[in-house]
Amino acid sequence: MGLFSSRRTEVDNVALAEARTRLTSEDVDQIRFLLTTKKTVFAVRYVMERAGIELKHARDLVEDIRLGRYVPPITDTPIVRRPGTNLAERTRALKAAGELHQATALVVSETGMTEVEAGLFVGALRADNHA
Repeated sequence: MGLFSSRRTEVDNVALAEARTRLTSEDVDQIRFLLTTKKTVFAVRYVMERAGIELKHARDLVEDIRLGRYVPPITDTPIVRRPGTNLAERTRALKAAGELHQATALVVSETGMTEVEAGLFVGALRADNHA
């Protein structure tokens, strides 16, 4: 199990879904920063304040972000998922659009890599298809 282990009910899932709609990609960046600087309590408090949810749901959402299970919605990005595109192609599209953080988050969420490993993967991708 993860940092915070719990069993989610349907009510919990609804609360988390509503909370996710209230967080911007900048909020998620701030939460990831707090997590990487070992300030989990501050990250949970931040989520509670920004999303207006209770402690239990804030902890669950922070855990999802920490494990890469939640990637914030991407706006104005040409490709997120298109039939027939693989992870490298979608990551290249995000990188080309200047969305390096989103590209890294995509790799983390789909592969289970750490953020450092995913960052190295994104950095190694070339703009052409011969990476």
